[in-house]
Amino acid sequence: MNNQIWYHLVLPVLFLPAVLYAQGPIAESMTLSRVIELAGTNARDVRIATTRIAEEEGKLTGAQARALENPKLEAALGPRIGPSTTVDVDVGVEIPFERGGKRERRIAAARAGIQREKHAAEDARRQAITLAVGAFYRVLQAEERLRLAEERKALAEELSRVARERHQGGDAPLFDVNLAQAEMSRAKSAIASEKGTIARTRAALAARLGLPSGGDLRVEGDLKNRSFFDAIPSETSPAQRSDLLVAFAEVDASRAGIALAEAQARPDIAFRAGYRHEEGNDIVQGGVSIPLPFFNPGKGPVQEARARSDRARIDAEVRKAAVSSEIEGARSSYAAASESVRLLEKDGLPRQRENEALARESYRAGKINLATLLLVRRDALDTRREYLERLLEAAEAGVELAAAVGALPPSH
Repeated sequence: MNNQIWYHLVLPVLFLPAVLYAQGPIAESMTLSRVIELAGTNARDVRIATTRIAEEEGKLTGAQARALENPKLEAALGPRIGPSTTVDVDVGVEIPFERGGKRERRIAAARAGIQREKHAAEDARRQAITLAVGAFYRVLQAEERLRLAEERKALAEELSRVARERHQGGDAPLFDVNLAQAEMSRAKSAIASEKGTIARTRAALAARLGLPSGGDLRVEGDLKNRSFFDAIPSETSPAQRSDLLVAFAEVDASRAGIALAEAQARPDIAFRAGYRHEEGNDIVQGGVSIPLPFFNPGKGPVQEARARSDRARIDAEVRKAAVSSEIEGARSSYAAASESVRLLEKDGLPRQRENEALARESYRAGKINLATLLLVRRDALDTRREYLERLLEAAEAGVELAAAVGALPPSH
């Protein structure tokens, strides 16, 4: 009896984790907020940008050293061969000292680089989220298109049944039966095609999120819900957008680079102290080493730093001017896309649904033939597919607007 309890109760509990593991991980629901969260932390460009911050912090650690060069110790020992053999000793120490505030300027340049990379990481996050959210809406649209194709197949099955019944009753020619079967074949083909589109869009979303596979992604959302984009304030400050902050930080970093290059052009001093034991005599010496900038006065690095600063300043000015026009264009595009959706929802879709229902009833009553009904249905399907395209265009325009004003990720 105890063995039976073991086999029937204990063993299944022990092997349950292994069974669940073999079935694979449970698919996670990808809501809009979850997509934003994953893209902001797991996207390739975001992770790489974070390492650049650490790289600049390493430069700051090196810049805080008292001097770039360490003291040098030189020592020599050897016999002096002559009438009497003696041992000569030569020991010297050279200690460099920087001039011109080089350490402070290295630190300033390193800190400016850290600030620039922090803004760059935030901009990488903004761009990664923009791409991921766009991919998210494309998956939603692909799934809506699949549902439309499945609905088309269900209606085609109904028409095929009605056509066969009418043909058997002598009220419809074989032509109608063939048309219904052809419509059924097209509906099945559309389903297969839309499934392929879903697979592609899911794979694209997984790539944007840094995930190894998109096959198990379960996307949850409403393609028609644009409340987040509608809530974007009409007055925004483009100066706080992350790519502009990167440009401004690059200007600061380039100015710090000029100061550092000018300081590095000034020669440093090295103090030397030495001891020698020669022919039985002890000799102590002190001295100074100063490089003479005759062949390389250091003008090249200063000129390069100034040109780099001019380039950074021009880039910041051009970007600042372009951001305002980008936001203006994004607002106009989103407004037009939203209006396009509204017009279809107000008149196009209701009229097509009504016409399709009337045509089906007319065909059942024998008032129209199947070819006419299929023409009406095809026009209705085209209208609904066009509506899905307009919904995606509105969503993508909303994503572009949010990215333009810096509303991605959402502040809340």
